[in-house]
Amino acid sequence: MTLRTHTALLLGLVASAGALAHGGHGGSAQLETYNNDRTIAAQVYGGLHEDAGEVKISFHGNIAFEIESPRGIKIFIDPWRNDITGMYPPWYVRDMPKVRTDIGLVTHAHFDHDAVDRLQADMVMERMAGTFRLADVKIIGIAEKHVCETQGEVPYRKLVKAFIDQDPCPPNETLQWNNSLYVIETGGLRILHWGDNRQNPPDHVWEMIGDVDVAILAVSDDGHILSPAWADVVMKKTRANIVLPGHYYVEGVNIPKAFGLVSAEKWVKTHDHTLLDSATLTLSPAEVQRYDQHVMYFGDHVAFDTKVQLPENEGELPPVPPPARAWERFAPKTP
Repeated sequence: MTLRTHTALLLGLVASAGALAHGGHGGSAQLETYNNDRTIAAQVYGGLHEDAGEVKISFHGNIAFEIESPRGIKIFIDPWRNDITGMYPPWYVRDMPKVRTDIGLVTHAHFDHDAVDRLQADMVMERMAGTFRLADVKIIGIAEKHVCETQGEVPYRKLVKAFIDQDPCPPNETLQWNNSLYVIETGGLRILHWGDNRQNPPDHVWEMIGDVDVAILAVSDDGHILSPAWADVVMKKTRANIVLPGHYYVEGVNIPKAFGLVSAEKWVKTHDHTLLDSATLTLSPAEVQRYDQHVMYFGDHVAFDTKVQLPENEGELPPVPPPARAWERFAPKTP
């Protein structure tokens, strides 16, 4: 191999790695600076610390939630970013801050759910089906279908066809319109993450979901994914003790009026509810059993700072720098 060929190959590999990192797929792992010691500890010791007896659920905007097991295993579901394909306009004022976690789960291949480059995760499972176990965590993935016709103010199916000339409804939908539901069992709780699933899955899917303690549902007042009426249906069918809304407008996260996204506050207030005052909820089985079809709403509380502090000049204003003649560094050298 010649030096020129070797250099070209190396540059190609570097460019590919950069593209993968930006695109948020598995190839970006080679660029990370952490290791899998947390996962090995989970295998060897059954967790990362003694059983705390409680499960923590943290909200990161959109329908991104992190669940921490009593033994300290962290599962992050559906990290988000703005679209990088050019198919859709921006939704967010920024990309989601990076999060160190143990297991990354992605429900489906849309920019607002599959930004795995935002996760520093030991492992990532996208659209998983089947059963996975680690330490005190069991994850059940149920292969299903993305919502394709909503009952909200925006005609979703027509909108998709206008943007990308594809029909999101079966039987000929492409991969981005497939969705996996996740049921996470840990700490004596069964937690359902709905992703952007269709409202009316077949009977065998409801049987696989079963009764849940906590249901994370993509519901907002505009019905972008689940309309308020369909959220009620899902809540009742799953017999959820607690429902956590997601996929609604969050101040400081979403661009105002992007795709008409609004909050879920009106729907929340039609049910017994609690307006949470932080981005993290701590639950035990005994605590959960106190509730029946109760909605807990994070509102604008997310697990990172959404307010940018503008710097201020101290004392005298700084002098304006002279114009830089940067091009002169390319001037031919004189002997």
